[in-house]
Amino acid sequence: MARPAIDLEVREQGRVWLLPPYSYSVRHIADKLDVGNGTVNKWRQELKEEGLLPTNDDGGVVNYGAEQIFSFVIETATMSEHELSAYCREKGLFVEQVKKWRAASIQAHQTHSEGKHKQDSQRRADKKRIKALERELARKDKALAETAALLVLREKFNALWEPSEED
Repeated sequence: MARPAIDLEVREQGRVWLLPPYSYSVRHIADKLDVGNGTVNKWRQELKEEGLLPTNDDGGVVNYGAEQIFSFVIETATMSEHELSAYCREKGLFVEQVKKWRAASIQAHQTHSEGKHKQDSQRRADKKRIKALERELARKDKALAETAALLVLREKFNALWEPSEED
């Protein structure tokens, strides 16, 4: 049994919800408008073909270039949480995404001396620990070799002084 034709208003509402700043999921739109997922997917494909929706191969996540990401971070650096939310809705971004980019940018621009100092001190501590373990291992090897030599000598000594069965 075929489903009834979808009203033009419902179709346009679904297409609007697929575009930024909404960018709702297919399932969400299908549930709200009481249409099939396939229909909403068809609308999404039409929008991609019209060039209104970015095309990508990873299921809805747009891969921005480094320059775009950097410009987003610069533009949002001084914004409050409310302004950032409005900006993200306007650009079709997620607030968490911009915050992650900002943190990555800050980490990338930190002076290397801060991180290098921690690495150097850790490296020195590791070298000191390795040297101590090597000394302990060498000491134990010598003690083991000495013990083995003493056991061999004791066996030889006992063999010399024990009365032989031949006598």
